[in-house]
Amino acid sequence: MSYLKADEQDEKSLKKAGVSDLKSLMFLLGYSKPERARYIFAFTLVFLSSLVAIISARWMGFLVEDGLLAKNWDEAVFWAAWIFAMEALSVGFSWWGRTILADCASRTILLIRQSLFDQLQLLPVSYYDRQPQGRIMTRVTHDVEAIEDFFSSVLGRMAAAIMLAGIAAAGMLFTNWWLGLVSLLAMIPAMYLVFATRNQVRVVNRDMSKLSAMVNAKLAEYLSGIGVIRSFGLEKWSQDRYDDSVNEYLGSHLRANALYSWSRPLISFFCSLPLVALVWVAGHEILAGTLGVGIFTAFIRYADRFFNPMQMLAREIHLIQQAITNSERVSVFLNESKENKVLGQDGELDGIELSGLVEFKNVWMAYADENWVLKDVSFKLTPGECIGLVGTTGSGKTTTVSLLSRLYPFQKGSITLDGHRLEDFKRSYLRKSFGFVSQETILFRASLRTNLTLEESFDEEKIIRAVELTGLGKVMRASGMTLDSMVQDGGTNLSIGERQLVSLTRILLRDPTLLVLDEATANVDPEYERIIQDALRVVMKGRTCLIIAHRLHTLDICDRILVFKNGQLVEEGTRVDLESAGGAYQDLVDAAARSDDYLE
Repeated sequence: MSYLKADEQDEKSLKKAGVSDLKSLMFLLGYSKPERARYIFAFTLVFLSSLVAIISARWMGFLVEDGLLAKNWDEAVFWAAWIFAMEALSVGFSWWGRTILADCASRTILLIRQSLFDQLQLLPVSYYDRQPQGRIMTRVTHDVEAIEDFFSSVLGRMAAAIMLAGIAAAGMLFTNWWLGLVSLLAMIPAMYLVFATRNQVRVVNRDMSKLSAMVNAKLAEYLSGIGVIRSFGLEKWSQDRYDDSVNEYLGSHLRANALYSWSRPLISFFCSLPLVALVWVAGHEILAGTLGVGIFTAFIRYADRFFNPMQMLAREIHLIQQAITNSERVSVFLNESKENKVLGQDGELDGIELSGLVEFKNVWMAYADENWVLKDVSFKLTPGECIGLVGTTGSGKTTTVSLLSRLYPFQKGSITLDGHRLEDFKRSYLRKSFGFVSQETILFRASLRTNLTLEESFDEEKIIRAVELTGLGKVMRASGMTLDSMVQDGGTNLSIGERQLVSLTRILLRDPTLLVLDEATANVDPEYERIIQDALRVVMKGRTCLIIAHRLHTLDICDRILVFKNGQLVEEGTRVDLESAGGAYQDLVDAAARSDDYLE
């Protein structure tokens, strides 16, 4: 669907967001600020480890030339002892620094994970409308795990390699600038190959990352729809579509492997050229008597300390690029526009007593484009009034009630609650003032008590009174449930009617000023429908109510009816008035008569 937002790894999305490798990496490194002092200390230890290792390499030359070649065994033992001590010190510094880096990395990743979860709470509902669930899950799981690997492992190895190679290069140039220059120049082919293939590495890593998100999105989609898949015998259909996504993902891995199969061995080959050049040039100088064996031995150690880190960097460039790719995805996600930007700054009105007076004045609303979903809608609700909203699918009923709790912005007109603009209210207080009952009840894996209170503080007496008022208590006694009984994910161990009673009791506990009902009894059997209707009367008492009606008999409890058509409010009045008018409402009634009481 074109309505779904493109993946962040699409080139167009990256260009639009202004994403670059360095920008993404620096964005995430910003999360390391609380641990900056410890990071600096850890890198200092890694630097000292590299420095000590290079000093040890130079002393190896003294061991060979002043000790072994001169057959001065005391001198040889002296230098051997110091070399052993320096190597042990180098390992100790490296272990200490890498341990601190790992601890800092864990704390940094924890901060990133917390920021991701905070972002989930701050994003507008419109974001979730346009993002596949699996893609979002990939951001907060797979992508963060890849970044965690970078911070905890790759960053330490990369820092150690760069420092060791840099100090080794300085040591070579300082000891013998000519041999050092030859060794460094011989590394140019390897470094050029790494630079030349970096864009290809980036592309294959982006493809793998993007297609991994697609696989996860498909899996989440099919898991959530497993009931429909089984009911309609769509196992083969879903398997084929999932296999297509997996095969695309496999193809991206094969393309990456094809790239690495020739680039890595070639890079390793080029990394061995400096050693060949060093032996060739230094060998001639030794034979000519212009270079001592001790210096040559030290250079061999320098070369080992220089070329090995460079080979490691060349081999792991794909891990570094993968971390940058995941950084791009996470940084783009964390930079998505939050509610404050989409809906405007939060209001300040909080805690005032509301009566439930609602007024829409010439409201126009569109989602992602210029196709108006609501067109010049105006109506007024008096405190305690119950109105029904009817119309065909897509006529604007659900959008109207969504605007009341500021889940979406509207572009023109005004909406007021008790004479105050909705924009003037704190969104958290405004939403607590609404009770919403839909056909689909959201329940969590927790006790029945927790699902009712959502861990807010309520007196036991108040909970029991609410349970009895809605009729949930009678149902609990009949089924042997208690407040401490466990509810499974989504309430799968409860019937649809029991879930709706839990939802109504949850609302009654919070005592909202306004109530929105989206045909709460549409999917329940007649016995539970009667219980829920009684519970609704209890919950609705004294509250301003909006009922999105799908069945005719739901309108019996409504004081007025608003009829929507193509985003416009075309009729309003009592049921008797609308039936006698013979307009759009009567068309719905006639359609309902043909479809057994359903208005749409």
